[in-house]
Amino acid sequence: MLTWVLNIIYILPLFVIGGVFLLIVNKKRKERQSQGAKRPASAEDIESLANPAAITAILFITLIYVTFFSGFTPIMPTPLDLITIVWYALFIIVFYFICRKEKRRYTGPRQELKIEKNLSLKYELIRKLTHLVIGMIIVCYTIIGPIFMNFMNFMLDAVPFFGISSLNVDPIYYGHYTVVFLVVISFLGLSTSEIVRVFFYPAYPLKAVKAIYRQKEIGAALGSHISLTVGVMAVILVYGPHYPDIVVASVSISAIADAAANLVGKKFGKHEYRTAISKKRKTFEGMLSATIVSFLLSLLFLIYRFGTYSFLLGFVAAGVMVLIDWLSPQVSDNLLNPLLTSTAMVIVAKILLLP
Repeated sequence: MLTWVLNIIYILPLFVIGGVFLLIVNKKRKERQSQGAKRPASAEDIESLANPAAITAILFITLIYVTFFSGFTPIMPTPLDLITIVWYALFIIVFYFICRKEKRRYTGPRQELKIEKNLSLKYELIRKLTHLVIGMIIVCYTIIGPIFMNFMNFMLDAVPFFGISSLNVDPIYYGHYTVVFLVVISFLGLSTSEIVRVFFYPAYPLKAVKAIYRQKEIGAALGSHISLTVGVMAVILVYGPHYPDIVVASVSISAIADAAANLVGKKFGKHEYRTAISKKRKTFEGMLSATIVSFLLSLLFLIYRFGTYSFLLGFVAAGVMVLIDWLSPQVSDNLLNPLLTSTAMVIVAKILLLP
């Protein structure tokens, strides 16, 4: 009963953040309406509205599924759920005072502005390197997870928490729960700071980060780190308990293959093409690098469990990655890549009745 109550409290802030994201979507819609009379909507305008809408929809769908339909319980074992709740409460208090100090100090414009529309290679590199932090998920699943959960069991055995002397979960899920624990904590912190940026920009203390934002992410929009975090969190919560190998592969593809495509395309790209939907300029060199990296990463993380079928799953993942890159819909690929590559691989695995 205690775990059930704490799990409800644990998931509640995520629903609340989803509600605030809806307000951001509405704010962006009103911005677009006010600009509509002055100029026609550009592809960036459409994407800056479609992206927060898609992020919000995926977040709500994931939370509703995990809370009411998944059947995999607990969402987070006690006391890790309580630790997350206490951490977030302390984070909000500390972040409030930091924001308050920033608001008193800040003398610039009240609205967020960006002068340079296109990022230099330097800032593109920094932007993509932030994706590599997601690579820690691999280490958490395989190494940190078991160590961390065994440490928690040791602490609970020494100091029981309301009669709980161990984490009441199968050790096979230690990696999964560790990853969920860290990703949810990261999402709570990142999304809270992003909400402050959108609604209370003078109080936003991380203005230097704006240098790696694209024009479409300025103002009432959500940064690429939110897209990637929501996409990764959705994949982990939905597929993680049963297909951790596919989760690791899809997350790696999203973090590494996408970065390879962007950086190779900018540095070595000579042959351009226009994407089917958003009409962006991309290069075949970038697409080829993403295809190769996606396939190799899939093999690396899937061959132990799926054997020769990992070659088929690798082709599926690479194909989905290329399709997203070629279509380039007006929703961030940071959100679409982990969701669609993992979903495609899970569907194929189920059709083939793979273990």
